[in-house]
Amino acid sequence: MIRAITLGKGKDVEIVKDIEHITVPLGGKEELLWVDVQKPTQKDMALLEKGFKFHPLAIEDCMTTIQRPKIDRYDRYLFIVLHAAILASHRDKATSLEVDSFIGENYVVTVHLRPIPSITSTWERCLKNTNIMSRGAGYLFYFLADALVDNYFPILEKIDGEIQKAEDLVFKKPDSELLNKIFDLKENVLILRRILGPQRETMNFIARGGYHPIIPSKLSIYFRDVADLLARINDNLDTYRDMLASAMDGYLSVTSNKLSEIMKVLTIIATIMMPLTLITGIYGMNFRFLPELEWRYGYFIVLSGMAILAGGMLLYFKKKKWL
Repeated sequence: MIRAITLGKGKDVEIVKDIEHITVPLGGKEELLWVDVQKPTQKDMALLEKGFKFHPLAIEDCMTTIQRPKIDRYDRYLFIVLHAAILASHRDKATSLEVDSFIGENYVVTVHLRPIPSITSTWERCLKNTNIMSRGAGYLFYFLADALVDNYFPILEKIDGEIQKAEDLVFKKPDSELLNKIFDLKENVLILRRILGPQRETMNFIARGGYHPIIPSKLSIYFRDVADLLARINDNLDTYRDMLASAMDGYLSVTSNKLSEIMKVLTIIATIMMPLTLITGIYGMNFRFLPELEWRYGYFIVLSGMAILAGGMLLYFKKKKWL
């Protein structure tokens, strides 16, 4: 699906209807075109390659998944790969969504395989507010990058809440379900860290300014702000990683202590049963003559002795604070 909006000389944002013949605007910096391609086909990319003269390698990158954010410099445009993130409905697993962007003098082309809320919201804001596109392609790309980064914060809030719940359950209900939850959260943090590291480097690279005239140096402060947000997110992820490590250590300690308590109780029971088993073993021997067998009260005396012995051992264990 290809859609496009343009900011013409009249400074009004309009939806482009003739997508089949879309090409680079001829009005120079006075016009700005934003083309958004979702779930691109070979036909869609051939249309972009023909209308914008993009390099075949950049077109190929758009049709494949790139694991790391990056920036490539061409003569007439920049090709930048960023990643958005969402929490999938299945087990709230973090998933990265690649966004490939071409930034030219008077156009921005974004390509992505799935719907991305940040791009949708930016698209709607451009239709309502012409000031965003009127400031040029570089500023529009900044606005997109900032929206992608802002979308991380609701995910971080949810992860933070889940970590706090996990920490509370470590001492209340340390079961296998909690262990699986901790592992899922650690996986989410790892996925986000793997995305944000290179993305932060890319934003820092642009923020230094002077890399390409398409993104003027006066926009460096804006990209520096995006880089600062990424640094803050990365710090939060480091904190979450430490919190999950502590939760895992707490879980292992609690389960180990619980197992130790069970083993202690079983050991005490076995220790009490040992002398009682000895006594019953003696009177269970198959000898014909045992003096107590002919005694009328022998059975009751032996049972009473066994009860006194077991009670005495329990009192001794309690005095030693083994119970």
